Amino acid sequence: MRIARVFPTRTSMTPIDADAYVGLPDLFTPQYDEVHISVTFTWDLKKVKELEYAWSKYGCVVVGGVALDDCGGIFCPGKYVKHGVTITSRGCPNKCGFCFVPKREGRLRILPIVEGNIIQDNNLTACPRNHIDNVFDMLAKQSRIVFQGGVESARVDDYFVGKLRSIRLKEVWMAYDHDNADKPLERAVGKLSKYFKRDKLRCYVLIGYKDDTIEKADVRLRKAWEIGVLPFAMLYRDEQNTPHSKEWRKFQREWARPAIMRSKMKGDKI
Repeated sequence: MRIARVFPTRTSMTPIDADAYVGLPDLFTPQYDEVHISVTFTWDLKKVKELEYAWSKYGCVVVGGVALDDCGGIFCPGKYVKHGVTITSRGCPNKCGFCFVPKREGRLRILPIVEGNIIQDNNLTACPRNHIDNVFDMLAKQSRIVFQGGVESARVDDYFVGKLRSIRLKEVWMAYDHDNADKPLERAVGKLSKYFKRDKLRCYVLIGYKDDTIEKADVRLRKAWEIGVLPFAMLYRDEQNTPHSKEWRKFQREWARPAIMRSKMKGDKI
């Protein structure tokens, strides 16, 4: 069966093979048995009707994806994310109020391990130790390894640090999602910074949620830097994709670029 995968918006994770498309079909689009429209972001749902109508001429259309609360099944490499990305578990045992994962994917589920160098699990560190061992056995064959998800600061222990030291690590990403998240992050970085420089220790810092201010967000981002990570400001988006002000967007861009961050923090020391 020949399947086209269609994505409303291109991201760094979008597949780039000949049967992966972004947006509407063009004049040279071939016929397919099925057309899968994969919607990751809720704000792209408004594009679905147009895409569904346009692509119905090229095959039987199926609409799904994270934005439609798809709980996710067995991970198929290269199908809905680019090659190199792997997901070895779904769900999360935590119930963070700002996170959609427990609602969409439910409790932690272990998946068969597929080779890749970009780990995109929601919470790999919550998985049983034998699964983590198996993941790292797979990663031993990889290079430029990125933990783009799946590393919960509070669960980073000496065992997990030892595992990271055993592979060719490029980056590990943690999160600083609320004011009280600094202590677990500080403990995790305390262990990691003995072996890895700041450029390898990245951190998503959630900003722009209800009752947040630019001043408060600036404090959290600077705190993350002081702890020893390279922060990345991530604007909170609700299910309605309520737009942020120009000030918030400008602030986010400044704290998403390492060169600007380094200049800011260097200037503070002068």
